[in-house]
Amino acid sequence: MKSTRVAVVGGGIGGLTAAGLLAREGHDVTLFEGSASLGGKAQSVQVDGLRLDTGPTLLTLPHVVREVFEGLGAADLLPPFSELEAQCTYRYPDGCGFVAHRDLDRTAESAGALWPSEKRGVYGFYAEAERIWRAAGEPYLEAPFEGMTGFMARVLRRGMVAMARGMKLATMDQLARAHFKTEHLWQFVGRFATYTGASPYEASAAFALIPHIERVYGVHHVRGGMGALVDALGAAVARQGVRIHLNTRVRYTREAQGYRVGPSGAEEPFDSVVVNADPLAGLGRGKEPLSLSGYVLLLEVDGRPALPHHTVLFGGNYRHEFDALFAGELPEDPTVYFCNPSATDDTVAPAGKTGLFVMVNAPALPQAPEAAEQASAAWELHAERVKRQMMEKLLKHYPELRGRMRVVGQRSPVDLAALGAPGGSIYGFLPHGRFGAFRRPRIRGATPGLFYAGGGTHPGGGVPMVMLSGQFAARMASNHLREVA
Repeated sequence: MKSTRVAVVGGGIGGLTAAGLLAREGHDVTLFEGSASLGGKAQSVQVDGLRLDTGPTLLTLPHVVREVFEGLGAADLLPPFSELEAQCTYRYPDGCGFVAHRDLDRTAESAGALWPSEKRGVYGFYAEAERIWRAAGEPYLEAPFEGMTGFMARVLRRGMVAMARGMKLATMDQLARAHFKTEHLWQFVGRFATYTGASPYEASAAFALIPHIERVYGVHHVRGGMGALVDALGAAVARQGVRIHLNTRVRYTREAQGYRVGPSGAEEPFDSVVVNADPLAGLGRGKEPLSLSGYVLLLEVDGRPALPHHTVLFGGNYRHEFDALFAGELPEDPTVYFCNPSATDDTVAPAGKTGLFVMVNAPALPQAPEAAEQASAAWELHAERVKRQMMEKLLKHYPELRGRMRVVGQRSPVDLAALGAPGGSIYGFLPHGRFGAFRRPRIRGATPGLFYAGGGTHPGGGVPMVMLSGQFAARMASNHLREVA
């Protein structure tokens, strides 16, 4: 077979995965990254001895990550993982608390302490989540989504019952109310819609596959943080001979025999292109509504307070919170999530210090240029208000933090937009509606030999999903190159 050249535009986790696997197959691969570092949204910072992620903070489906590194011949580079038995602590305005565990019986006991009937609800909910996973999740993830025909064929292999279940799916909120009696557990279920930047009142119950995945495959922490995983993946890709150009923004144009890719005036010919960027604009769908963005605080805390690894501090009215967010407004009482990696990993903070990643959901910036510019400028004022809300909620639940916290970094929707995320949206495409997930942009581009990878395309956001998109993009690009050889 003749030598084939592939350009990968964007060095996030999806682009790195695709680049490494294509090079492993023998293709001549060049990766262009517009910023000074690899990782895309999965960045980390080091401040005064603290190492804090600024993007994803947990890992599920660890076997997907291991398979990628094994496929690159780089299992020796993979950082170790730690599985969390207490997966997430949930705290509520009324002072109640609930903990989701890897062990289902312990989760049920925790829910039953809130209200006795909720113990039974846990078993029913997770049984339903498993059925959803078998009926829709497995066929959705096992191959690139190229349309409903191929997907439904994979569903039908699981039987007509699976297809019938898929057609009856309601919203996440409706699923929660079918199994639980209290607002506490409705919020717990609804929170999983935010893994896709969606509202639990509009997102399909299909996303119940997420808590199923967490229960069955576990919630894991990467030693050294997600930034360590990016570093290892970058080293694995370089080992395969991929040429990596940082601080290099490029354009790509279709020509008769392939593509020309490179900085303006210095384009070179390539046979195929994998674009690790949000595909909505490239597919002519740039005016579609966007999923949520977020505002992040990075905190240094004196001492080692006994804080859980993952914690969600719910606001008082979840419905009002999402109504505000999708009206483009900041809620009055936002839900706050924080990650305390040093609860599990002593390499991410020096002795006597703790680093916290703290986040609230935020609306994406408007897409019209003039409105987006005004919204970006307004974030300087918004940030102060949101920062105050976050600090107040942290202190309400953990008063021992008073006088011990210092802000060492922050990330707003404006910062995410500067990284290339449309409107600063974390996930891009908004999967609202019963069949919203199936309208997600596909990996195959509009012209032959063009493919997408990353959280904005199939199968969605989260480190393992993004790696799957890179695997699928590499496979499809290789098939295309064999066909045209």
